[in-house]
Amino acid sequence: MNLRYLLALPLLYGCGGSDSSPTPQDPELPQASLSVAVSDAPMDGAEAVVMAFHRMVLTPVGGGQAYNIDLSQHRINMLDYQQDRAHWLFEDHPVPAGRYHLRLEMEPGSGDQGSYVDDHQGRHALHMEQRHIDLGEMELGSGQHQGFTLEMDLRQGLYYDPEQGYGYGHNGWRWVDNQTMGHLMGSVDEAWIQACEADNADKAADGGVFYHTAYLYPAETGFEAMDDMALEAEAGKVLPIATAYVHQLPDGSWGFGMGFLPEGEYQVGYSCLGHLDQPETNEDAESGFAFYGDGGPVIIDAGEYGGQRNGHRCGGQGGGGPGHGGRG
Repeated sequence: MNLRYLLALPLLYGCGGSDSSPTPQDPELPQASLSVAVSDAPMDGAEAVVMAFHRMVLTPVGGGQAYNIDLSQHRINMLDYQQDRAHWLFEDHPVPAGRYHLRLEMEPGSGDQGSYVDDHQGRHALHMEQRHIDLGEMELGSGQHQGFTLEMDLRQGLYYDPEQGYGYGHNGWRWVDNQTMGHLMGSVDEAWIQACEADNADKAADGGVFYHTAYLYPAETGFEAMDDMALEAEAGKVLPIATAYVHQLPDGSWGFGMGFLPEGEYQVGYSCLGHLDQPETNEDAESGFAFYGDGGPVIIDAGEYGGQRNGHRCGGQGGGGPGHGGRG
């Protein structure tokens, strides 16, 4: 196992206020409003992953006063906001119309303060490689309301280092316009589940457990071009846009969810060896990791107001057949 290994990872209400640099309320200024939520990709292996937020900073492009939205009251267990669930950091916050650069600042863990991870060995401070996420530029038009969700995908960004403990590397996050995004609620044929486990019986995790995982790629990504999670793609391959664990549901079927995806066309891949896929490295053949099936193309439709759920089936009649060959 890599020394820095993946922690197998994911609408509530909250309102932000203003700190020492409040948004001006001059009625003569053209006004816009902004809402921001956070969500996470599905995750296993921890009892809690709590992210403590500090503030959102909006800096006018071209110069001018920066506006700060206080988020210090938001200390969120990201495990509560998986798939299509999200937590509002603030809603309908007034901002003078204009173009801004957005930065979200977070609090790293220190003692009992800030961000932390609860696992089976206790509570551990969560360190940050950076204390902020740069969200890029945004135009807020006069009289317009903009709503966005930050999909943090801790499954790709959260890691454990034996010397430094838990850390967050800001990998895999997505900044999504709520009006043009949808959710994927997928399933995997049980025949794939059983066949993948049988073909890889010697590669199971401790206790004979497999981590069934779905991977999402840009449209028309071929099976041989599907890369595992990593900081950079191998030559000729494509990194996944999102990943999600596939779980057995109460009715016996196998399902997964990926939330807050920009509308468009995608391709799905599947493996039962997610426990061998490390977030920072490309797994070679010696690692044992391999994809098993091409789940076929999927279309994400946002619907009239955004947030529409889209179904998809991998295997059976819903996608391509298993792809064998032990590709890592």
